[in-house]
Amino acid sequence: MMFQIKNLIFKSEDRTVLSLEGYSIEANNHLLLLGNSGCGKTTLINLLGGLMRPNSGEVSFEGTDYSTLSETAIDRLRAENFGFVFQRLHLIGHLSVVQNIALAQHKPDLSNIQILITDLGLEGKENQKARDLSVGEAQRVAIARAVANTPKVIFADEPTSALDDQNAENVMNLIFGQAQKTGATVIAATHDARIKNRFTSVLEMSA
Repeated sequence: MMFQIKNLIFKSEDRTVLSLEGYSIEANNHLLLLGNSGCGKTTLINLLGGLMRPNSGEVSFEGTDYSTLSETAIDRLRAENFGFVFQRLHLIGHLSVVQNIALAQHKPDLSNIQILITDLGLEGKENQKARDLSVGEAQRVAIARAVANTPKVIFADEPTSALDDQNAENVMNLIFGQAQKTGATVIAATHDARIKNRFTSVLEMSA
């Protein structure tokens, strides 16, 4: 089992944002967390990815309970196993395309970065500053950064919510194309039902 959740509760300002009694996710079982804003789907992404800790309950990855790990250990687990495509792309504007992608690697591997750049149609943009990219180009750099360390899991938070049908299709093709190359499992959170048919499993969430 890749992920196991037990009696999970996350609160913010005394409000229960997320309550999930039990759930498991198997490797290569691509999962969509589907629901409207405020239902806790981004919170669940952050808990699974080790970016936040729950108030109570257990999240484990490949048998390791996050609550047993120090901050340093969970940072290492995250860096070695997970890639993230955030709703806000978090590219560093004054760094180049290559530099932004290299930030995700333990040891920069320029040959691998060049393969990703070619795969994602960014040839010729290697040295361009992130702040000068188009929205579509920036999104592709964010996807390249998410998979640059060959993660076991690609987390995507609202990857298509602001996109028209064609660009939504393009982005999902890129994410799943990279996942297929590396054998990664995709876990996405969205309110966009257009991409529902891409996923093996769908967890419909409500506030």
